[in-house]
Amino acid sequence: MASTAIVYKTIYGVTKKYAQWLSKELKCPVFEIDSVDLDSLKKFNTIIVMSGTYAAKMPLTAFLKNNWETLKSKKLVAVAVGAAPENNWWSKISYFFIPSFIKKKIKYFKIHGPYKGMGEQPKKENLNRVISYLKKK
Repeated sequence: MASTAIVYKTIYGVTKKYAQWLSKELKCPVFEIDSVDLDSLKKFNTIIVMSGTYAAKMPLTAFLKNNWETLKSKKLVAVAVGAAPENNWWSKISYFFIPSFIKKKIKYFKIHGPYKGMGEQPKKENLNRVISYLKKK
């Protein structure tokens, strides 16, 4: 069985950039949420699900809920990307929308992703906590 796969959803491209950096660091495949073949994920032990945060909604939440039967036996890492800091009210609201039965099973990270049009670029070091956690396994 293969080790790790990344599944992501992006609107503005920031989460895709983070997924590509993480893929390179972990030497693992990366798939876009809307086109991933769920059967292909069955061969991986660890699934990293990443998405942006848009008005307190995260596509990663729907992906986890809709595919829970396939994913629940995996080691799951959820990475939310957004402009609001982790301790911001909007970030807490987006986390709240993840059902409790899923929260119990995942390791969750919120990392900074610049808002489109602000001129700021994503920073690779924002992934350091995620990488550190994954390399400890």
